[in-house]
Amino acid sequence: MRNFNRIQRLFQFYTSDLSIKEIEKLVKRDIPELYDFYASRMKQSEKPRNSISGIIQFIKNLFLEFLNQLTQVRRIIYSIALVFFILAIINNNWNLIIYSFLILNLLLAFELADKLTAKSELAVAREIQNSLMPQNPPINDYFDISACYEPAKEVGGDYYDFINYDSAPDKIFIAIGDISGKGMAAAIYMVQVQAILRNIVGECSSPKAILSSLNKSLKNVLNKGSFFTISFASLNSNGTIHLCRAGHLPLVYFKNKSNDCIDIIPSGIGIGLTQSDIFSNSLEQLELKPESGDILVFFTDGVVESMNGSLNEYGIERLKSIIKLNSQRSAKEIQQEILDSVKSFQDIHPASDDLTMIIMKAI
Repeated sequence: MRNFNRIQRLFQFYTSDLSIKEIEKLVKRDIPELYDFYASRMKQSEKPRNSISGIIQFIKNLFLEFLNQLTQVRRIIYSIALVFFILAIINNNWNLIIYSFLILNLLLAFELADKLTAKSELAVAREIQNSLMPQNPPINDYFDISACYEPAKEVGGDYYDFINYDSAPDKIFIAIGDISGKGMAAAIYMVQVQAILRNIVGECSSPKAILSSLNKSLKNVLNKGSFFTISFASLNSNGTIHLCRAGHLPLVYFKNKSNDCIDIIPSGIGIGLTQSDIFSNSLEQLELKPESGDILVFFTDGVVESMNGSLNEYGIERLKSIIKLNSQRSAKEIQQEILDSVKSFQDIHPASDDLTMIIMKAI
C-alpha cells in the first residue's frame, strides 16, 4: 500500500498540470519557435535541403549554432559530455554514460538558473512598465471609458495614456500608439515617448500641434528604421473629440442610430519617418460629436492581426461584429468580449504582437 501511494504521488507530480492544451502548445508553438530561433541565426547551406548532403549540412549548421549559443565554458562542458557518451556507446561502458548524464544535468541546471534569473528580471521590468500605464481610466460626464494592455512578451512597445493638466481640468488627452518592434527595446522607447509626450502636452493645446512637436522631439531618440504610430485625441469640456492620427490604425466608430461601424481615418504618416514639413502638412485633425450609445474603439494591431493555427488574421470585420453584437453593454464589458473573442480565435497560437485597446461609449 505504501509503495502504491508513492507511485501515485510520483504520477501526480508529473501529470497534475498536464493537459492536451499543454502538449499541443509544445508541438505547435514551442518547438516551431525553438526551431525558428536557431534557424534564423545559423549559417545557411548552399546545398538543396531535399538532398541527403543538404540535410546533413543543415543538421551540422543547426548543431554548430546551438553550440555557438552556449557560453565558452558551457560549450566545453557539453562537448566533454558528448565525447563521454560516444565513447560509452563504442566501448559499452556504463560508467561513461553515467558521467555524461551527470554532466548534461549539471549543464541543464546552469541554463535553467539563467533562464529563471532573466525571467525574474523581466517580471520586474513588466511591473515597472505596467506602473507607468494608467491604473484606471478617467471618469467623464460624457463617456464610459475602459482600456487594457497585454504585451506579447514580458514587456512591449504598445502605449496608451490619459493626460490632463490643471490649466485645462475639463480636457482629457487620449493617446494610443505602437513602437515598431517588440520586447525590451520597444519597451524602452515606449517609456521615452511617454515622458516626452507628457511634457509636450503641457505646452501645446491641440492634438495636431502636439504630434508635430512630438515628431521633432523624437528625432534624436528613435534609431534609424524605427518609427512610432499613434492616434491622439482631446476629449473636450463640451463632449466633442478632436482627433489626429499619425500612421496608426483606424478608429472604429459604432453609430447607435444606424447600428453600423465605420472607420475614421484622418490622414497622417508615422512619427520618425521624416523630419521635414511633410509630417505636419500630412496631419489632419477631425472633430467628432458622438451621440448617446455611440462607441469609439482605439486599438493596436495586436487585436486585428492576431492569428490562429492556420495563420489567418482576426481582422477588423470580426472586431466590428463583436462591437455591434455587444453595443448595449458597458465599455468594460465590450472590452472583455473583444478580448475573449481574440483569445478564442488564437487558441494556442502565440500572440504575434502587443494588444492594446481604449473603448469609449457615449453616455
